[in-house]
Amino acid sequence: MFFNGIRPKAEKCCGCEGCREICPKSAIKSTEDTDGFIIPEVNLDLCVECGLCEKVCPMSNADKITSSTEGTAYAAVNKNGTELSQSSSGGVFSLIADYVLNKGGFISGAAFDSTLNLCHIVTNHSDDMQNLRGSKYLQSRMENTYTDIKSILNTGKLVYFVGTGCQVAGLKLFLRKDYENLITSDILCHGVPPQSVFNEMIKAVESKYNGKIKKYSFRDKSVWGWSCSSSSSNIEIRSKLKYLGNEPLQQAYFNAFIKADNYRESCYVCPYAQSRRAGDITLGDFWGVEKYIPIKDIRKGVSAILVNTPKGHQLINKIKNNLNLFPASIRDIEHINRTLVEPTPRPAERELFFKKFKENPEMTLMTYYKPSMKRDFVYALKSNSVTAKMIILVKKVLKK
Repeated sequence: MFFNGIRPKAEKCCGCEGCREICPKSAIKSTEDTDGFIIPEVNLDLCVECGLCEKVCPMSNADKITSSTEGTAYAAVNKNGTELSQSSSGGVFSLIADYVLNKGGFISGAAFDSTLNLCHIVTNHSDDMQNLRGSKYLQSRMENTYTDIKSILNTGKLVYFVGTGCQVAGLKLFLRKDYENLITSDILCHGVPPQSVFNEMIKAVESKYNGKIKKYSFRDKSVWGWSCSSSSSNIEIRSKLKYLGNEPLQQAYFNAFIKADNYRESCYVCPYAQSRRAGDITLGDFWGVEKYIPIKDIRKGVSAILVNTPKGHQLINKIKNNLNLFPASIRDIEHINRTLVEPTPRPAERELFFKKFKENPEMTLMTYYKPSMKRDFVYALKSNSVTAKMIILVKKVLKK
């Protein structure tokens, strides 16, 4: 039996849920391990050892999915200012999604539901695009996404799927054949924390303000522009929405993610963290682009993209008139995006994070918070707060 027991080892499972979806006897269910990560569990009484779970496992079959050569690299920026401002980096996802929707196709990507659980959805409604845009720094549930996509593909309609490398691989392995009407994008992924850690952060913020968070953004450009220090939320307090853009707990969660202390064990040995990718097009941030390409204004974000397949090249050619596209080098992209070379190294703190987190979630997260008077002042100034304006006014008076 593939799992060699009722559950696979933590480092052998990426949580794609393909094995559960493919099982013809419904012998596999998704459960949570002690750290809150989704992991399959098999009912040995129902299992007939057909081997399908092994055939769809991304951790066991990466060599069947990744491209044979490195893709063509570009820096890219969406010419549509509105879509660019609503995206985490250069807004390439939005352009591809627009193209597919205009062709009568469907989009599948990670989106928060009304209770801030992150799940993949499949939609052909443009109203859902805002919820699909932007980075989400936790693992999304797949639910029945692969099965739903297969049903749509079999009708001949176009489908665009976006996910981590292992999720893209999971879909392709689940389908067991190449569909010309399927387009995939994998993301430059560091690793994924579980939903449970995110939930505890949300719970702590809501308790602190005695409200209910209605919307969350990990990379809000409205104050800081294109950056990695911009998590924000909209919280409802006494029937009024309040914007939280410089909240310590939100920053702490983001810092813990950047430090990589709470990823899945499989992320530290990820077979998709390499320049031969799983998707037709790879999407990510082009950090440090100003060192290599003379783009006039990078404040609103620049995407790094790798075009990995003929299908990917055809798609980019169809949307390129709506892009500012600059030839680039994979070596320049990987200078900061190290997961183009190797998986994220497993930190020594990973051993203790979840032990401490189970004892006191809020305190554990707050150890990652780094106070900064400069950041607080700049935020207050850019968000047009009364406090900042008063400080500027006092400074002007004192100078006189």
